[in-house]
Amino acid sequence: MRTPQLVAGTIGLSLLLLLSFGCGSGRSGMVEVTGKVTLDGQPVSKGKITLEATDGKGGVEGGSIENGEYSVMTTPGSKAVKINSPKVVGQKKTYGTADSPTEEVTAEAIPKNFNKDTELKIEVTSSSLEHNFDLKSK
Repeated sequence: MRTPQLVAGTIGLSLLLLLSFGCGSGRSGMVEVTGKVTLDGQPVSKGKITLEATDGKGGVEGGSIENGEYSVMTTPGSKAVKINSPKVVGQKKTYGTADSPTEEVTAEAIPKNFNKDTELKIEVTSSSLEHNFDLKSK
């Protein structure tokens, strides 16, 4: 019977194909966009940044903002940029009981013209890019 030889041949061919073409990361055509985000001259300590294709042909990619810096993998093209950062504005009880623990109440620190109603746009090309955002709250 030739079954063990057939299985071994199939496995060998599969490994050869994987080595020839690579496993693929699903990130083909992606470029890295990095930069700094400040609000009124101060680094945004924590938040998120989202890049959304404006031509309807691309997707939505995003990443974290940590200590005023971000990095996002995205496809080339025109992008609308949305930046969000929560700020603590108070505390509230988790439950309606006297001994209830409290939790933070947050609000958006970034004005809506930089997130919900964004005015920010960038053009992403096929090479690694740096885009810095110096946002003003007024």
